[in-house]
Amino acid sequence: MAKNTVTVEIKKIPVDVEIPELGYVEIADLAAKVEKEMLRLQQEEDVIDTLKQALAVALQFAAKAYLKDLQDGGKQKEDASRLDQLITKLQQTLQTDK
Repeated sequence: MAKNTVTVEIKKIPVDVEIPELGYVEIADLAAKVEKEMLRLQQEEDVIDTLKQALAVALQFAAKAYLKDLQDGGKQKEDASRLDQLITKLQQTLQTDK
């Protein structure tokens, strides 16, 4: 096992996980969220197959991460645009002061 590997259980299945940026508490919390969503799929949508549950949850988490990246990228573009506008205004002010 790797030096930073954490073992968590999801639906009574032990899973070894290594995420260098996260500690045991964070990884265990993520595992609990995955298990909760898998149980919801089983109960509400009658998905019995654990592989299908896991894949559906993985896609949901991936979609959330993708949308967050898009939002963050949009915010960065918006911030860059504001910064460009500020630079232009400052340059205009400096030119008029001469």
